[in-house]
Amino acid sequence: MPDAGRRREPVWFRPWVDLEREAVTLRSFELAWVPGLLQTEAYARATLAGGMLAAEAVDEFTEARIARQAILAPGEGGPLLVAVLDEGVLRRRVGDDRALMAAQLACLLGHAEAGTVQLHIVPADAPSYPGLDGPFTIADMPDGSRVAHVDSAAQAQILDQPSDLVNLERRWERIRGEALPRGRSLALLREAEAAWT
Repeated sequence: MPDAGRRREPVWFRPWVDLEREAVTLRSFELAWVPGLLQTEAYARATLAGGMLAAEAVDEFTEARIARQAILAPGEGGPLLVAVLDEGVLRRRVGDDRALMAAQLACLLGHAEAGTVQLHIVPADAPSYPGLDGPFTIADMPDGSRVAHVDSAAQAQILDQPSDLVNLERRWERIRGEALPRGRSLALLREAEAAWT
């Protein structure tokens, strides 16, 4: 019998998942992918299968990624998620099926229109900006403290040192300065969704 209580996310990622569940606000910037908290199952599976994981690991990590999304369910008292995405995330095909991307962008649009997520897009014509250094998420915790998750090809880190957090806060503000306001971001998202159908 499968162990329903067994954690399925990668061991190195578990401390962040625990912090994510407790956070009151999550501010996430993504350069290449839809954030895991907003991925459809098909998109999550395609991104994980594109790596060098065994099929069993792809299944487990996909299940874990989708399970994390419960914190965003309305009425659950979860965090406010403010997601800023580079426009390339909307335009870059994941998987072989165009319908996969159309469904993923429809999912993003649903979250944004329902108000469960504040979504902003940095347009492709934006000049070089600090987000090009890579993705990160800043979590505001109930006690007023902050922690951050920074991912790279080599490793992921949880940062809690004030100097690191100040630098990420500055990057966040500069990235948000390049992002479109909500209404224009949603219009761009609708246009990108239509392009995949």
